[in-house]
Amino acid sequence: MNYKYDPIIFCQTESLNLDEFIVVTYIMTDEMADYVNRAGSVAVEQTTGTWMPVPDETPEVRKAHVGRVIGVYPIPGYEASRPEGKLSVVVRIAFPWVNIGQQFPELLSTVFGNISMTKNLKVLDIEFPKSFIDGFKGPQFGIEGLRELTGVKERPFVLAMIKPCTGIPVDIIQRQFKELAYGGIDFIKDDELIADPVYAPLKDRIEACMKVVHEVKRETGREVLYFPNITDRQDKMLEKAKMAMDMGCNALMVNVHACGYGAIGAVIDAVDGKVPILAHPAYAGASYLGNQTGLASHLVHGKFMRMDGADIVVYNCAYGKVPGLKERYIRVGQSLISPFHDLKKTYPSPCAGIHAGMIPTIMKDFGNNIVIGAGAGMHAHPSGIKAGIASLNQAAEAAMKDIPLEEYAKDHIELREALELWGVYDPEKSIYELTK
Repeated sequence: MNYKYDPIIFCQTESLNLDEFIVVTYIMTDEMADYVNRAGSVAVEQTTGTWMPVPDETPEVRKAHVGRVIGVYPIPGYEASRPEGKLSVVVRIAFPWVNIGQQFPELLSTVFGNISMTKNLKVLDIEFPKSFIDGFKGPQFGIEGLRELTGVKERPFVLAMIKPCTGIPVDIIQRQFKELAYGGIDFIKDDELIADPVYAPLKDRIEACMKVVHEVKRETGREVLYFPNITDRQDKMLEKAKMAMDMGCNALMVNVHACGYGAIGAVIDAVDGKVPILAHPAYAGASYLGNQTGLASHLVHGKFMRMDGADIVVYNCAYGKVPGLKERYIRVGQSLISPFHDLKKTYPSPCAGIHAGMIPTIMKDFGNNIVIGAGAGMHAHPSGIKAGIASLNQAAEAAMKDIPLEEYAKDHIELREALELWGVYDPEKSIYELTK
């Protein structure tokens, strides 16, 4: 007998050895006469089947390789009746990871391949067994490793980026880098919009900036990390990673969402895991910002980045210049620092419009293990870059001592000037054009 609801496909979670499956949670929103059957169609489409059975799709093949529908939940939990029109349904499908192998491209092709081109279907979460995660690099340094590398034991790190984003030559970049490095910054990165332009080639930037790094190390003993942007076509990016290592570079940065997931793992292999990697969020919004399509942000910024090997993940802070829900920004951070099998913890670096008045609020969300990323928040400080760096560190000190910013600012002029210009973060009032 042919079942409409094949018992191999439609089953209970308890019937599976979950170490052999990746479990994906979706939300479907549409007018659906039979949402259980539609869930089964997704499971088959992304594993063994097409829209019609084919001769070699045998019961044996299905048993070993087909996706399993293990949960179908209408929202709200309708039982006796439901209203006409669109319905939202949460669906959980278990995919045998033997179909995929331990790699990102085929993972994405499976869990959100052809079905990404259907309407009103979004990936809410993916649960990975340890057997699958064991095939990924994960952070080579992570939170503990970066503290050991730099000697910074407790306070948050401060990350600066070269500004303006584009258009300045190497001599100005070096001058700005030197001011930041001697001003007490921990990490300095290229802007995501400068990779290897003719007016400031990557090789020349590395030579100029690493010269300053070595000077600061000799004169102060401080280890400033420089994250040059090596983003490019993947083969060229790996060549640039090796070149940076040959030039003594102590960190690297990748616009990973534009390059493709798996890029960081490839860079780690190319440099033998010897330097920390920063993942920049450029282009990430194309994957997660749809309310009913795409992938959830805590996968895009969180789990995927940590699996691939990012030591620091820059992503938009809910309090800054790029719109975003507080709950989602917090969930991303939790995905980076909560236990995730044996992977090391990754530093969250909330960014985009960060200034001193926000720091205690961010630290209430994540504690001390954050990287404070600021551009204009230090460059545009009334008393200059060094004062901007000091204001951020002073704000972190106030938070660690549980002292209100306004009170701490009375004895710290740099913080006071920052607060006079930008204020203490107020959720009811935005100072940014993008969020007004």
